[in-house]
Amino acid sequence: MNPAAIGAFIPIVAITLGIGIGCLAIWSDHKRKLELIDRIHRERMLALEKGVDPPALPPGMVGDLAARPKPASRYLWPRAMRNGLMLLFSGIVLYFAVDVAGGREGAMFMLVPAVLGLANLIYAAIIWKQEKDEPPPRLP
Repeated sequence: MNPAAIGAFIPIVAITLGIGIGCLAIWSDHKRKLELIDRIHRERMLALEKGVDPPALPPGMVGDLAARPKPASRYLWPRAMRNGLMLLFSGIVLYFAVDVAGGREGAMFMLVPAVLGLANLIYAAIIWKQEKDEPPPRLP
């Protein structure tokens, strides 16, 4: 077999197996949960037929109803600033990396993450100004 053909099959096989393993994991998890729900349902129905109180559902079965939702952060600007700096610097690094590798035309496309990072930094500055001017919330 031609080495070029083997080189073409490597990404095809890798992508196919990677997606297949992910699908298998999702399917097996779904099947396990389905069997667990079916078993618990049969157990509860049998208890009801015998006139006994059905056993309580396991806490993780339908979600932990007693758990409180995670409180939202009061300040939004730190996350926007972190994402902006990350995108800006990664775009700049990618630009120079592709430019040194010999692709001047392709290097221009690497500035897209840098522009998105700059937009995030502008957004973070606007939110920071708005949150700085807001009065602190009153505690009840």
